[in-house]
Amino acid sequence: MMKRNVIVVCFMALGVFSLMAQKARTAEEKQYLDVLKNRSEKILDQYVELPEGETREKVLDLMVKQYWNLNKVHDNRDNKIKELTESGMPADILKEKKNKLAKKADRKLLKLQKKYLRNLSKLLDQQQIDGIKEGMTLGAMTHNYRGFTEMIPTLTPEEKEHIKTQLLEARDKAMNMGSSEDKQAVFRDYKGKINNYLSEERGYDLKKEGEQWQERIKKAKK
Repeated sequence: MMKRNVIVVCFMALGVFSLMAQKARTAEEKQYLDVLKNRSEKILDQYVELPEGETREKVLDLMVKQYWNLNKVHDNRDNKIKELTESGMPADILKEKKNKLAKKADRKLLKLQKKYLRNLSKLLDQQQIDGIKEGMTLGAMTHNYRGFTEMIPTLTPEEKEHIKTQLLEARDKAMNMGSSEDKQAVFRDYKGKINNYLSEERGYDLKKEGEQWQERIKKAKK
């Protein structure tokens, strides 16, 4: 029985990447596929702690495909923008065409994301899906939420909820970005919005709060 289970698992593991391996035609693409597999494995280990088995293999398959498809959309958009930029067309027309390409790519990315999350929900619970989201965005949501709540210990439940909602929205957007830099840029944008909310709408002196936070950190280290 044990031998049969091992054979089945191995067969699934081979089948998971067979289709993706066919898409990876060049040595560079095959190497990139391995990178995606390793990245996805680490997320499942560190953020989800999903044990070995059929469910893990199916989830791994979905994650690798998602990364692959996201990269395809980004590359296609960037290559077309490069062609337009090198065409020598007037700046105003170039800007308009670049905006259209960006919007078209965003629609494709959103469609991919909806399908991806829908398929994950068939295999995982919400907490596990949140773990994958965290892993795909470098844990930025949790890190930033902890930062805000530690910097301002007096935040009200309403303010905490607003911050969390903003950061969750940032996480969903960052999931579709093509690089860690772009993911971080999304969170910077949302952190700016949160800072404006806290200072302009809630009356916090963020400079003072930040200085007091650093003082508390220094004291805690002594």
